[in-house]
Amino acid sequence: MFRHIDQIMFITLYKSTLCPRCRLAGKYLRDISAADPEIQVEEVDIFSAPWQSWNAGIRMIPALKIDSHILSALFLSRSTIADFIASHKQ
Repeated sequence: MFRHIDQIMFITLYKSTLCPRCRLAGKYLRDISAADPEIQVEEVDIFSAPWQSWNAGIRMIPALKIDSHILSALFLSRSTIADFIASHKQ
């Protein structure tokens, strides 16, 4: 699920539809990915997929996962998300 294929970066956003911080992080991630065709985003709602989230190592939302690397915080700013993505580009 978390892999790079032909320069495509797969990012998973773990979120809840009830979380306003998750909505904001999702907006930032969608804005960033819309400007970069090499990014593909999957969104996982932790309430509809709790075991998938837990098994992925997610303990706090919002959270982003690229390969085995997780970024999570109470608030994910646009620049924090952009820096996380940039640090994983090949």
